[in-house]
Amino acid sequence: MATEHPVPRPAESPTGPQALPASALQSPPGALADCVRAFFWRDLGRQPTHTPTDTRVPPSPYPGIIWLTRGTAQLVECAGATIAAAMPAITLSGAHRHPYHSVSSRDGDSFCLAFQPGALGLLTGQDLAPLTDQVTDASAWLPEDWRPFLAAVHAAPDHGARKALCVAFLTPRWGAVADRHAAWLQVLQQDWQRGARQTLATTLGWTPRHLQRRTRQLVGLRPGEIERMLRAEHALLTMRDGDAGALDAALRHGYADQAHFSREARSLFERPPAALKAHTQQPGDDADWLLRRS
Repeated sequence: MATEHPVPRPAESPTGPQALPASALQSPPGALADCVRAFFWRDLGRQPTHTPTDTRVPPSPYPGIIWLTRGTAQLVECAGATIAAAMPAITLSGAHRHPYHSVSSRDGDSFCLAFQPGALGLLTGQDLAPLTDQVTDASAWLPEDWRPFLAAVHAAPDHGARKALCVAFLTPRWGAVADRHAAWLQVLQQDWQRGARQTLATTLGWTPRHLQRRTRQLVGLRPGEIERMLRAEHALLTMRDGDAGALDAALRHGYADQAHFSREARSLFERPPAALKAHTQQPGDDADWLLRRS
């Protein structure tokens, strides 16, 4: 476990909370790029009344902490089943083989910290396998020394202050992880590709079976599942950001052909690549939010 670090006092954003966009996806600072996938927030109270109130997260290897800072949210789909459950004020979600879907009240305001696959397990030393396809109370699951941080983020005056608290809390802890687990960083940086995993196993003297077991503990998924999910996402982001066609994106990311890429996109995101590209360009649509632009 990393050395305890005090949680800094939340400060009002110098430009005021109303200067922040009502909904945003932001990348982490460079020091946390291997740890944090993104910060995301959504203040429905500041958006037009016709804005959809649902959020859909596709199958992904990213665990996340979600702070509901105003309003309520109902989980309506999880682990491949329709359900009806109130989401906690501070929610922890694991890696998911199935999409999960929530609906917020019209005044809902939420902030999310999404971790890179493996990062949360390395930070906390916890076995994340039981969290796969689950959504639970973060305060009950995460280590006790994370609780002041969770409470401080929830009580912060705006999302800019929440992001700053996350950066301040995670930066020294991730620095300690990088020192202790340098071999794992190569796997994270190379998107869990097979060659990086084989190098890790060789470096640590592990059998393939032990690497599979350790990956399940850190992420909650098999190594091949993580690589598959990341490859599909990155190919879709190539289409979104590079104006690439489906065939070009497929070949750049190692798919045998466009048809293989299309099947993967439909399997994970329930739409073909061209439809997903158009979907990410629709302003104000926060379904499948990890595909939106920063």
